[in-house]
Amino acid sequence: MMLAQYLASIFIMRSASDFWLTIADWRLHAIVLATGLVIASGFIINNFYDREKDLVNRPNQTLFERILTKKETLNLYLFFNFIASAIGLIISFRAFAFFAVYAAGLWLYSHKFKKITLLGNVAAAMLSILPFFAVFFYYGLHRVDVVLYVCFLVFVEVIRNLTKDVEALKGDVIYGYPTLPAVWGVAQTTQLIYGLIALSFMPAAMFALSNEGWVRIVPLCLAGIMALVSFILRPSRDGSPVGFTRFNYAIKAVIALSILAIPLFGASRSFLG
Repeated sequence: MMLAQYLASIFIMRSASDFWLTIADWRLHAIVLATGLVIASGFIINNFYDREKDLVNRPNQTLFERILTKKETLNLYLFFNFIASAIGLIISFRAFAFFAVYAAGLWLYSHKFKKITLLGNVAAAMLSILPFFAVFFYYGLHRVDVVLYVCFLVFVEVIRNLTKDVEALKGDVIYGYPTLPAVWGVAQTTQLIYGLIALSFMPAAMFALSNEGWVRIVPLCLAGIMALVSFILRPSRDGSPVGFTRFNYAIKAVIALSILAIPLFGASRSFLG
């Protein structure tokens, strides 16, 4: 996400010819640093609440929990948020408010929202994308095509979070987390994933209509990749989480490609923005 902020600042907020002006803007670096700190604090508090569940789902990936005590984890969480808030206040009061709200949202997700069926997935997707808007607020940019691109990414993030829930089904059932796979079952959750992949073509198509050049086909291609991968892997066919793990890797690759495609915005002109 921090890389996405830099790429968006260079190729969307300004033109690539203003590269050195963008790089010399200390406020941009401060925004990216504060974003990284808040995201790190969100990771910490999420692991704090999921400590027991992660021992079931990821027994070999809980080194973080073994190194830090619960008290040390909370202290580190508060420290990161304090530094991020201080940086935001140095930039502007609006930046301070943004990071304060974002940090509060991450805490609410970890403590409350993630335990609410489907709402947790939507909240996680929105919080994953929200830092992208930090640079939008800073530059005061309003572009319809960018909003459509972000809408497409929200679909991708919801799909990824549903896939992660299937992978974590064992721990969720043991500790009573009412995730969609635990409530609906794997088969119906998979059908919802397929439905969301189909719906992701809507913002992708609208984005294509609002742009010209190579960038217009990027979301359509990425949506097509998701559809093709889901058809090839058919993650639920054997009822095991292995297929979903592979599908999750594919979705992560789609997210990475969507970030790396941001420079193409610099070569396009929005008709609607």
